[in-house]
Amino acid sequence: MHPGPCDPSLLHLPSMHISTEVWRLGGADAQRCRRHNPNNTNLHDLHHPMISLLQSTGFYSASRVSSLQLDWSLISALVERWRPKTHTFHMPMGESTITLQDVAVLLGLPVDGNPIIGSVTPSPDMSWADIVASVFGHSPPAKRFNGARLQLTWFRNIVPHRLSDDDLKHYTRCYLIQLIAGSLFTNHSGGLVHCMWVPYLRDLDTCEWYVWGAALLAFLYRELCKGCRLEKEEVAGCLILLQLWAWERLPTLAPIRTGQPLFDEQFWVGHLLGPRGVRWLVGHSFSEKTGRTISVYRACLDELAPSYFIWEPYSRDVIDALPAYCLTGRHIWRYHGPMICIFIVEHHLPDRVSRRFGMLQSISSDAGYSSDLHKLTLQGNTDVDWMVKHQPSINIWNSRLDHIFESELIVGDGTIPAYHVWYLKRTRRFHSRMGALHVYLVSVIYLVFHNLFKYL
Repeated sequence: MHPGPCDPSLLHLPSMHISTEVWRLGGADAQRCRRHNPNNTNLHDLHHPMISLLQSTGFYSASRVSSLQLDWSLISALVERWRPKTHTFHMPMGESTITLQDVAVLLGLPVDGNPIIGSVTPSPDMSWADIVASVFGHSPPAKRFNGARLQLTWFRNIVPHRLSDDDLKHYTRCYLIQLIAGSLFTNHSGGLVHCMWVPYLRDLDTCEWYVWGAALLAFLYRELCKGCRLEKEEVAGCLILLQLWAWERLPTLAPIRTGQPLFDEQFWVGHLLGPRGVRWLVGHSFSEKTGRTISVYRACLDELAPSYFIWEPYSRDVIDALPAYCLTGRHIWRYHGPMICIFIVEHHLPDRVSRRFGMLQSISSDAGYSSDLHKLTLQGNTDVDWMVKHQPSINIWNSRLDHIFESELIVGDGTIPAYHVWYLKRTRRFHSRMGALHVYLVSVIYLVFHNLFKYL
């Protein structure tokens, strides 16, 4: 049985994709998922005074879901289905992906606002140590730096002994930098955070003006593009978002929510409701079908029937129950164009997953993949003015209301008649041999019984 594709035009560099190894050799163990939860550090005493500040920054909602435990096996099985050229997961019934709507609904981060972009080099008259000192009220010793990166553990030692306004703001910034580096924009630096994030935390009142949600999604797209390569043993980015997205859409793979919330409900009484992702912070149990092993997840995804993927999990009732901050950017949930995260530019392509917006899925146009953009890193580019480099993308983002995807409303199964033929020729239909065998046996049994009853 050939796993596909017949037409390789849609899959970028298939020989270097991790799915090739999974099919040929059975696949390796689950990838390591990079993540550090700031709520596990010594931040408890000042949580209550911090809440109003967190709300003003736009990070309040993300702090509510940052303690979610990651399922490395599920995340790894999804990464194996990620395709860099289209920024989508290739499922048996079509392409699917994480969108700005998911960021807003599940995490509550701003998806509309000013792009996060600028220089990653301090001005000639200031060092990164000077900038960190001005923002956090403490100056890190030189031994804590590795170039422009600073040890994340240094921020945990800034614990004020009094509750002055300045100390509280410094402490809140320490929490935010750990949330950013540890949960939302995780990388492979081994406990180091790039100082490029620090200037955005200088004024807590203007933090929410920036489009953190779109930047987070661009960053996650880039990390998934790196994580699906053959040689990669770990994956980074906001994996909390990826897992929440999967649980909302794959009910047969999601855990059964049982027991009490895994957080102190009384602590949040009187404060804003959390985003939808909070509903998963409860006790979990898993069905015997999944077993939470990567080999079983692979097979389950290969065998996934169309009825077991929820294209529109956010019903009208769900949307109406969300706090207002989750809906402030809903007018651009179907934005089609580049998203920016300092040096990263990745494209948001709702036309490839129009069923998730209640719209008819047609054959998608060219994904606009740029190998040059994918190759851009900070290495050797510290002096680049990213606002100049990415000006064309900034211009599109600034006119984002002119780039909203539209399509016909869903009829039938949600696709035009030619879509499935087009898609199946261009996708890798099977990733695991076990999943392929199960699908083959089921199809044979169906044909046998179908022909048997036809002649009875």
